[in-house]
Amino acid sequence: MDRRAQGSLEAAVLDVLWAAESALKPSEVLDRLDADPPLKYTTVLTILRRLWKKGLLDRTKSGKVHSYRPVRSREEQVALTMAEAFAAAADPAAALGHFVDQLSPDHSSLLQRLLRRQ
Repeated sequence: MDRRAQGSLEAAVLDVLWAAESALKPSEVLDRLDADPPLKYTTVLTILRRLWKKGLLDRTKSGKVHSYRPVRSREEQVALTMAEAFAAAADPAAALGHFVDQLSPDHSSLLQRLLRRQ
């Protein structure tokens, strides 16, 4: 049996939830996942519970099961992850410099425009 990359199932579940217009039950997440090999309901439930415990999802009781939705938008989550990465660096200025060096010309221009707004 092939092993999936660490975090790939969590990322796939988050993608499904970010694409949804409302909170989803585990069975609805399972139906929308495009996993090969297919996942079991219990696996999806475990992933949802882990993401909830990590503070990435809200859940509400919906009959006998919970419905889940992301706490933040994808963009807000990316920004938070980036901020946490810079905060964890021994030299945040160097880390930010390396990050900027990796930006595409379009993203670099966008960053310059956003900084001018400040």
